[in-house]
Amino acid sequence: MESLAQLEALCERLYNSQDATERAHAENTLKCFSVNSDYISQCQYILDNALTPYALMLASSSLLKQVTAHGLSLQLRLDIRNYLITYLATRGPDLPSFITTSLIQLFCRITKFGWFDDDRFREALKDSMNFLNQVTCYQFSQHTLLNLSHNMITFP
Repeated sequence: MESLAQLEALCERLYNSQDATERAHAENTLKCFSVNSDYISQCQYILDNALTPYALMLASSSLLKQVTAHGLSLQLRLDIRNYLITYLATRGPDLPSFITTSLIQLFCRITKFGWFDDDRFREALKDSMNFLNQVTCYQFSQHTLLNLSHNMITFP
């Protein structure tokens, strides 16, 4: 990818194109973000700098696939978890609800998978409530966070 603008254009084609060939090309080009752990830092860069919700959705869904499919190191999972807490606290209220929901799902998934690996993952509810209390966050985020947390922990 040469620029963030090109990536955002590809993401828009991935999610909006009516042409199956164009959509398949975009999917194949962007697949690297969800299958190669070397792209995790690029996903964070996209979250920090992208202007379109399509690029944000690509980054969030790619991180979710990475966390689910790959045996990421404990430190990397903790880094992603901590990044998400900070990101949701600072950017969450300004994001479209479907992006917030996707990021909260990622936070819940990484918490669930790390629950028995390190005690810091067990502090998820306390940490998330701390950031929700610090920012003027809308009720949707609080409700979504608690609901997804419950579902991720309860169901396989």
